[in-house]
Amino acid sequence: MNDRERRAWLRFLIVVAAGALGQTVGISLRVPSSDLLMPLLFGGAAFYLTQDRSSTGGRGGDNVRYWRGRRLN
Repeated sequence: MNDRERRAWLRFLIVVAAGALGQTVGISLRVPSSDLLMPLLFGGAAFYLTQDRSSTGGRGGDNVRYWRGRRLN
């Protein structure tokens, strides 16, 4: 398992734990529709907050050997 996979699994666990926390908070506060709404909000927030902001954002990502279909030397 490389570092990238390890970070992906850690991010997945954080999102799942945040969803579980959201469900627990929603049930304890007796929020209507807390079984669906709160886990989605907490999990979505965790997903957004754990995004890698150092990436290029869809402009090739880790593929630095090709640019516009041509191979770079």
